[in-house]
Amino acid sequence: MELHIFNGDCAFEAWRSSGGTAAALVWRENYLEGRIPGKAVPPEEFERIRAEELHRLMPELDREKILAELRKMDQAVAGLSGRDSVFLWFDACMYDQIMLSRILFLLENTPARVFLVCEDVVWGEHPELFVEKKPEARLLSGADLRLFASAWEAVAEGEETLRRFPAGEGAGRFPFLAKALARYREEFPGADGLGRSERQLLEIIRSGKHSGPEIFRAAGACEEHPFMGDTMCRRLLEGLAARRLIEIRPGGDSVRYLPAGR
Repeated sequence: MELHIFNGDCAFEAWRSSGGTAAALVWRENYLEGRIPGKAVPPEEFERIRAEELHRLMPELDREKILAELRKMDQAVAGLSGRDSVFLWFDACMYDQIMLSRILFLLENTPARVFLVCEDVVWGEHPELFVEKKPEARLLSGADLRLFASAWEAVAEGEETLRRFPAGEGAGRFPFLAKALARYREEFPGADGLGRSERQLLEIIRSGKHSGPEIFRAAGACEEHPFMGDTMCRRLLEGLAARRLIEIRPGGDSVRYLPAGR
């Protein structure tokens, strides 16, 4: 079997439109939000905790359906054999690289052949690249899998462990991973209690941008490799409002985000 794993539905649909017909799996998770259980947590418990976290972030989604989807993803990669090949299609951003690290952590001991295609592109906007880039897919070695798995373990163990992870580990072979881990470290709260993304959003609002769309665009412009979706951006803004650092006010058909006290 040949299995293709994608970072989202848009990439999957673009691959299908390019003529892709093999087995496919969309990895529907966001490891940038919610609690990440430690590396020693058994898979079933990991899935349960993540389902709880995702339901907390998106209460409109059924907890049991989330859990079933997470288990389906994990079982899909756990059940591969030596006759199988896996192609991973991911981009350069932190969202993708952390997700990729989790998947390769799960695949570290797989008998299947694992291929990676990682480009600084939005795959959903370039269906022609799937045919062009597949012959260039990198066959990952055991050392490559261990590098990504160890990166995931550092993320899962938390701030102190991640800060001890060698900053340039694998930078020559996988520069996007090294950059993503460096950027991920910046999300830990600083002396002001804010991570970089929260701090940037606060500065954007104080600079005079007050609508959701313009704040979201400005946040993306702050990043070498934009990673944040509009829903994640909105949740961060709501968190700033809960801490009374900004105010959210109705404004016609939308809302406005203003500095506190304005």
